[in-house]
Amino acid sequence: MSDLERLSTTSWERSDRLFLEMGKLDRTPTGFRLSGTALYRGRGGPTSATYLVETDAARRSRSVRIEVDEPTGLRTLALHADDEGRWHSAEGPLDLPFPCEDVDLAVTPATNGLTIRRLDLAVGAEATARVLWIQVPSFGVRAVEQGYQRIDRDTYRYKGRYGSYKLTVDANGMVLDYPGGGWRSVAHKVSRRVP
Repeated sequence: MSDLERLSTTSWERSDRLFLEMGKLDRTPTGFRLSGTALYRGRGGPTSATYLVETDAARRSRSVRIEVDEPTGLRTLALHADDEGRWHSAEGPLDLPFPCEDVDLAVTPATNGLTIRRLDLAVGAEATARVLWIQVPSFGVRAVEQGYQRIDRDTYRYKGRYGSYKLTVDANGMVLDYPGGGWRSVAHKVSRRVP
């Protein structure tokens, strides 16, 4: 018997290029798990990016694993965080200017939903999140600040290094539409709402 409880499942496409993704949000005995696979035409040809982000009970991201399969081969990045939000690879701690409680993978809109869930903003409220931003497929990593404002029950304004956009989410915070990246949900299911 699985120890995962499925909360939301979504498929996205992009308006600006060939891209299709499926992502899943599950509850685990110790927190939440976001996983998915994106298929797209990369610089070298057909590419897939598979990701897994796990959080603790306080909804802070604690590990991330990304596999990018390109025509030149398979590459993997695996990172984990300590209780203070300092991130580490197998080689040791990353040199970051500040601790990060969230992860944002450039290849998917889904990771923004983890930050939205952790912040748990009331309508009209806003907050700044310190985020470990990971570029895919290069695996460039940096600590950034991102702003979130809750506009209504399902809509947030996101402010990041590439602009400000409105995001719509489901009852579990899974991002459905993210115009800034051209992502939009093409299939969606909420299995169970978890506040």
